[in-house]
Amino acid sequence: MTGSISLHDKKTVVGFSATTGIILYGGFGAAGLVLGYFLPQIAAWALKLPWVPFEGPLKLVNYFSGIWVNLLLAFLGLIIGLVIAAVAVKETLVVTITDEEVQLDKDGHKQTIERKEINTIFLDGKQLVILGKSGHELARDKIDESPSTVIDAFKRHGYSWSSEGDPFKQEYRRWVLDSPDLSPTANALMKAREIALQKKDAKDIKELRNEIIKLGYIVREEETRQYWRKVPQR
Repeated sequence: MTGSISLHDKKTVVGFSATTGIILYGGFGAAGLVLGYFLPQIAAWALKLPWVPFEGPLKLVNYFSGIWVNLLLAFLGLIIGLVIAAVAVKETLVVTITDEEVQLDKDGHKQTIERKEINTIFLDGKQLVILGKSGHELARDKIDESPSTVIDAFKRHGYSWSSEGDPFKQEYRRWVLDSPDLSPTANALMKAREIALQKKDAKDIKELRNEIIKLGYIVREEETRQYWRKVPQR
């Protein structure tokens, strides 16, 4: 997604913008419209190949022809494209930054973090991480904007930014099955989370991470490899 940043007096918004909306809705909508309109021709071409999956549905599409069929499929393609765009917009993290607080908005959920609670902020790959005064993770979520856009937005309001990444990185230890340094419950949650990472189940990944934090551990991942550290005592 293209980096987007907007300024309103003393507020900086990073994430979804009018330009981003035009790109998403326009791009997916147009792609769905064109694909739907030419679907019968695409089906006819695909059926000439020696082997093609979904042969049954393709034959059904190819059976019907005519301008009205093309227009109907184009309309359905447009609707599907707009739905995909709407899902993409909903899953886009929007960060609103002021001198007093940071607000994160995604999937209809809002989290507000006051400046006095924040120690430092950094990027862990594509994830935006906000650490509290005692080293607790106050927030961690994927952000699609370019690193320079995110960094500039926070520095504009004077927040402490760690250009070296996680200041606690050296404290993380790689998780292995049935690690003796973790409780059986924590090990079970880490195993379940490993499966969720393999399946790329974002909801389970996040929920299991929150459950692990409740047990006193902070977890991060690199692909399907997981690393953990103890939550500092407040």
